[in-house]
Amino acid sequence: MTELRISEEFGQPVLSSKPYDRWISPNGNCTAEFHRVETGYLMRFPDEADFFIDRDLGNVTARPADQTDRDHILKLYRNAVVPVIGNHDGGLFLHGSAVAINGAAIVFLGQSRSGKTTLAGAFAKNGNSLLTEDVIDLVEGDGGYRVRPVRSKLRLFPDSAEFLFNDIGVDLSVDGKAAVEGGDCIRFADNPTRLAAVFILGNDPAAPLSVAPLSLPQALPAVIPHAFVLDVEDRQRIKAHFGRLADLAEMVPIFAIDYPRRYAALTQVCEAVTRTVLEGPR
Repeated sequence: MTELRISEEFGQPVLSSKPYDRWISPNGNCTAEFHRVETGYLMRFPDEADFFIDRDLGNVTARPADQTDRDHILKLYRNAVVPVIGNHDGGLFLHGSAVAINGAAIVFLGQSRSGKTTLAGAFAKNGNSLLTEDVIDLVEGDGGYRVRPVRSKLRLFPDSAEFLFNDIGVDLSVDGKAAVEGGDCIRFADNPTRLAAVFILGNDPAAPLSVAPLSLPQALPAVIPHAFVLDVEDRQRIKAHFGRLADLAEMVPIFAIDYPRRYAALTQVCEAVTRTVLEGPR
């Protein structure tokens, strides 16, 4: 069990080391850097916080940047640091959203701002249970996988929150997204739910609606970018990590889905996803 300590020191001093890995957003900005330090690893989120991860993964110390509050530190820890450590330690964590449809879990993967949270919100608006937002924790067993439920706010851009939930229970977070609380507008799942399918969202916002099954050679490279990795230079752990992703791609149907990013199209998209899960691809 990893323990988090938040340092009373603030700031992000200049580092003498060069990062051995970086996370780059679709618009080209660096969202995280990975450095080696004497005690293990340093994850730096520029202008947000530094997280020092012990080599044995037992302890993490967070050092906030000058203007970072405790809630944002905890969000970074839950949504980025914990899944990175989990995958490094033999788990299987993906970046995406998941909902439950008729007792089956559906996972949506995609680049940042690709619409996966809005799509999950559309299912929630239709009365389906939300399983998790941002981090998907998969547990293997009984010839398949289950998605662990994690109660969290549904983080949407304000226009999506307005369209889906009429701004019910919305607070703007530091990244400009609206955090929609549960309650009357969102129902959360309480139990781990069998994973029935994974849908990987395309990047063309004007593409017509289409759902296509991916073969194993297609599915594995499509899933890899959506998994969290702590040390890209640790060959043994990377090999094991890819093995777990290959098992997922072999055991669970994975689909590529494209659709126009228009709110008016969401009902049709939800129907296509539900039909694919319940009846199989056409």
